[in-house]
Amino acid sequence: MTAISSSIPGNAVDAGLASSKKPQLPKVAVVILNYNGKALAQRCIQSVLDSDYPNKEVILVDNRSTDGSLDYLCALFPGMRGVANQQNLGIAGGRNRGFMEAVRRGADYVLSLDNDTRVDRRLIHALVAAAESDARIGVVGPKTYMDDGSGRMQCAGGRITYTQNVCSERGRETVDRGQYDTIEDVDYFPGFGFMAKREVFERLNFLDECFYGYGHEDTDFCVRAARLGYRVVYVPKAVMWHRGSATIGRYSARKKYLEAVNSVYFVRKYAGRIQRVKYTFFVVFGLAYALVIQSFRGNLSAVLAKARGLRDGLRKPAV
Repeated sequence: MTAISSSIPGNAVDAGLASSKKPQLPKVAVVILNYNGKALAQRCIQSVLDSDYPNKEVILVDNRSTDGSLDYLCALFPGMRGVANQQNLGIAGGRNRGFMEAVRRGADYVLSLDNDTRVDRRLIHALVAAAESDARIGVVGPKTYMDDGSGRMQCAGGRITYTQNVCSERGRETVDRGQYDTIEDVDYFPGFGFMAKREVFERLNFLDECFYGYGHEDTDFCVRAARLGYRVVYVPKAVMWHRGSATIGRYSARKKYLEAVNSVYFVRKYAGRIQRVKYTFFVVFGLAYALVIQSFRGNLSAVLAKARGLRDGLRKPAV
């Protein structure tokens, strides 16, 4: 079925009903954000459909792709729902259209994925089981491996550090030797792979779209959930893989600019005096280091874009 372009916030386009469900299990809506990545999105959707969790529904949010992604994928997966945005709403805005549609359709849990991820068939079961084990748990997330054949980890949840990048993913680029095999509370999960209860989305009014483009809307969401008393819990038995930076690039000028704007906005929103001093120290020396190293790698434009982003982050309206 062909999806029809919609006005913001995006109309859901029915492409049929999801596969058979077991009413006794909570309903999980899997929201996948896509922009010009139909081959990657196809692989992601297929991995979700291969999941052994029966009561699920796939919602693909297309951020005004130009490669025919939505029509192609709706025809390929007639049980999927498509949300077509009339313009690219950025990451937070794009995800929110899908989250709102999931809540509107009565999902008990919403799983957020990027189009360059793929999930283990037991991932949804493991996340739901963990979330159902304690009413205080509001957000859960998986163990994520780099999808490059290396077997290295990318993320086991994250910690807020207030260093140059504000936060860091636990276990990044390390070999999995079981050091992250314990269920435990963390500060946040990246938006490419986390699940939250419906009530959390409703109480937080979804993602803060002041974090436009790229970076920290996911960290902000988890911080706000924790401040309402919810636990943010890492579930190692839930496994997925992530390619990373498939849409925006690893060290592009646009990525570095948006990261910088959002980092400063996050620090202004949450950091205390000591944390702000710490962040400023790391930013100043980090920027000087990047100017030397990245210039030799041909990335001077990205470094300068980051500097502009830091400036513009300070100029954003008061939090």
